[in-house]
Amino acid sequence: MIGKLKDLSFGRNGEQIITLAVKADFTERFDELKDFEIDVEIKKHRKMRSNEANKYCWVLCEKIAQRLSDEKVKYTKDDIYRESISQVGVWKDVELDPEAAKTLSVAWKSQGTGWLTEQVDYCKGSENVIIRFYYGSSSYNTKQMSRLIDNLVQDCQELGIETDTPEQIAKIKSLWAQAPKTKE
Repeated sequence: MIGKLKDLSFGRNGEQIITLAVKADFTERFDELKDFEIDVEIKKHRKMRSNEANKYCWVLCEKIAQRLSDEKVKYTKDDIYRESISQVGVWKDVELDPEAAKTLSVAWKSQGTGWLTEQVDYCKGSENVIIRFYYGSSSYNTKQMSRLIDNLVQDCQELGIETDTPEQIAKIKSLWAQAPKTKE
């Protein structure tokens, strides 16, 4: 749900009271939740990328895979996508014991093609490891998806692969403001 912060005041017992304005009808949910403790997360809203951006990302991955493949080595668009995610994607490093790292890595990767993990370090003085969890582009906002596409376009240009013009790419990016959003 998208909203705006409207006011911050203080109750007699020292609690902070935050007032939000939302356009969606929240009446029913308010009635369901008003007597319970709730989890609250407030962060700056970012538009997610459009279906057009997602499609273009996969077109670029396919073109790069075709250019790099030969009789000895075959690349897939998934290979290229995963490589791009690990180069410019969004990640979080987490310290875990080795068994938990294995279990969580399997669960993380099951979310989709771009949800990757890699061990990046050992923890000094313990058996724990640092695992880098990469988020797939399905979770990306427009800025993050734009960075991924820009990286793929740059790779195409270095390989002599034709891409859309800068104007066409700008148009795809501008559609983020109007198009239905995708979680793919």
